Amino acid sequence: MKRLKKMSWMFWILLAAAGCSIKPPEVRVTGEKTALEQEVIGTYRRLEEDTWMVASTRSEEKGERIPLSPEKKRVLDAYQAQKFNLDDVNEFKKKGLLGENNKGFLEIRSAEPFQNPEEEKLVADLVMDENSNRTVIMDRVIELNESLKKADRNNVLAVFADMNQKNSPAGTWVQDLSGNWAKK
Repeated sequence: MKRLKKMSWMFWILLAAAGCSIKPPEVRVTGEKTALEQEVIGTYRRLEEDTWMVASTRSEEKGERIPLSPEKKRVLDAYQAQKFNLDDVNEFKKKGLLGENNKGFLEIRSAEPFQNPEEEKLVADLVMDENSNRTVIMDRVIELNESLKKADRNNVLAVFADMNQKNSPAGTWVQDLSGNWAKK
């Protein structure tokens, strides 16, 4: 009788256990690169917002200007130049003439010769201008964030590369971490 009672209890315990599902807690691992990405992107967004807020603020009195530090002025100029050149950059990317490399910069990717020397010069000047603007912005982002100053610069540049590649139109050239090029 005791044995039957014991088996009955075991049966009910097993039945209850079979009906319950145990769900382990969700574990998110935040690796170093993810933390680095958050630092870079967060600092970049704050810098962008700050710079554009300064650019859009208007004085009530004519001729009065908001004083800017030389660093803010350089970053503001770089952002404005990027916005101005964005249509041309995207057009040349779509034509396959430009690609986003794995260091955060534009690179000439033309497998075919340019239509004329003027187009080749225009593309080369555009790449030089865009990469100069990106350098100004990247350097400022690193300068403003103490943890980014201590990070490996190549890792920080890889975050910028990823950001630029994600913002690049579909069908454009992007370079992976191994140095291989593929269409997005």
